[in-house]
Amino acid sequence: MDHVRHQVARVRRRLMLQKFASIFCWSLFAALCIALLALAVPKLWALSFDLDTWRLSWLVASVAAAVVIAGVVTRWTAPSMNDAAIAIDQQFGLKERISSSLSMSEAELDSEIGKALLADAARRAEKLDVSEHFRHRVQRIALLPLAPCAVMAVLLFIPDATQDNQAQASVDTASQQQIKTAADELKKKLAVRRKRAEAQGLKDAGDLFKKIEADLDQLSQRKDMNQKQAMVALNDIKKQLQERRDQMGSKEEMRKQLAGLKDMQRGPADKLASAMQRGELGKAEDEIKKLVKKLSDGTMTKAEQKQLENQIAKMQEAIEKAVEKHEQAKQDLQKKIDQAKQEGRSEDAEKLEKELQQMQQMDQQMQQMQQMAEGLAQAKEAMQKGDASSAAESLEQLAEELGEMQNEMDQLEEMMDQLSQTKQQMRCQSCQGSGCQQCQGSGQFPGSGGGKGEGGDGMGEGEGGKGDRPEEETETGNYESQVRTKPKNGSGIAAGFANGPNRKGVTREEIKSAVINAMQEESDPLEDRPLPRAEREHTEQYFNQLRQGSSEPDR
Repeated sequence: MDHVRHQVARVRRRLMLQKFASIFCWSLFAALCIALLALAVPKLWALSFDLDTWRLSWLVASVAAAVVIAGVVTRWTAPSMNDAAIAIDQQFGLKERISSSLSMSEAELDSEIGKALLADAARRAEKLDVSEHFRHRVQRIALLPLAPCAVMAVLLFIPDATQDNQAQASVDTASQQQIKTAADELKKKLAVRRKRAEAQGLKDAGDLFKKIEADLDQLSQRKDMNQKQAMVALNDIKKQLQERRDQMGSKEEMRKQLAGLKDMQRGPADKLASAMQRGELGKAEDEIKKLVKKLSDGTMTKAEQKQLENQIAKMQEAIEKAVEKHEQAKQDLQKKIDQAKQEGRSEDAEKLEKELQQMQQMDQQMQQMQQMAEGLAQAKEAMQKGDASSAAESLEQLAEELGEMQNEMDQLEEMMDQLSQTKQQMRCQSCQGSGCQQCQGSGQFPGSGGGKGEGGDGMGEGEGGKGDRPEEETETGNYESQVRTKPKNGSGIAAGFANGPNRKGVTREEIKSAVINAMQEESDPLEDRPLPRAEREHTEQYFNQLRQGSSEPDR
């Protein structure tokens, strides 16, 4: 009987050890995962105490906790002697001989059957090789704690956070919030412009604004966006607007295409021709409405109608010639490209293809000009038939088309200005992206009054803006004057001598080359911060008058 109990006790110890090893692996894995989070804390936040002690304490505590948990759980769920005996019977196929001998009472053991069963169990127990069937095996679960250990090894190569890094992280978080705030503000304003464009029937502009809204959604939802990346994203959006603006054409291109209108005969459409020649579609729309009103009211004389007919024919002819010239130029350029490719001049072909792409960007403007020519042709035919009302309807339809074109151009320009303001909001330290007077462009030129700066009333002495004179008193008892002096010859003073040979012109050439290099390297300030629309139109008007050589008013 003692030999049977000895074998059962050996098996029970082996079963308990296997259970302890399994529970220990799971407990150690869980404890190391918790320790991993603790070891990652110094990588994110700067701690004031000794980090080596911090790391060692967590590692020792993890192992100790795993040992305690495994020991307690193993003790609580340890197999009994009867469970071990059943395991022996199952492992060796003894048909419950060992478990039955242990479960019998003293009276049953003293019986003949009990003694026979016990003798048989003892005989069989002597032959059992417990160590062979109940081995200490290394299970796969033992590899589980290696996973957090590998991550801990990676953490060793990551520098600990310092106070400077933590401050920079807080700055980055604030910058990301500022970017999100500015992007949300821009999205709200863009939604208003999109609804306005859809209400005005500007389908292309509405679709473009929808696409930009989707881009702004991605911009505001990114968590790792910094200011530089935000500026790049806004530049991409601005590029989309600029491409659409280029497709519609510019005033300069229209001025070149309709240069022949300068020699047109005088008549009621003088101002219309002048506005179209300058590319001012909004003003051209107003002039057409004035002509329509005169035709509808019958206040235009027969002679004026004849002059108007001739002028409309001249404008139609000039527009059609411009469209034909554009198409012919594209065809000639395509022939040159094909010839360059056949001759193997790939560089020349590439340059010519870029020129062709630039001309193709003007196709939208050419289509609009073709529509203008068709409207003028309808008006001319109606006037030739003496049908003033039909001519007025054709001109009115043309005015609506010009108005839509001008509205879309205005929408695009306003949106580009809004993008520039959003860039300032993302960098503004006063409003943190919500928008204020410093970043919204109110007072682009501080200290110079009389402009279009928003804000309070003022006379140009820093209070900025247009409006009535302020109530504060202004110093009027003095004035500034310039007194021209008459300098006289003075005595020369020798300050010293310069070493080296005298070379005529060397200094001048060096200064000249330095100035030229500086001018070439200097960036255009309008690229990063374009002028607002009002100042831009004023500047454009000034240069237009400068090109014409005079500031004569519209005819």
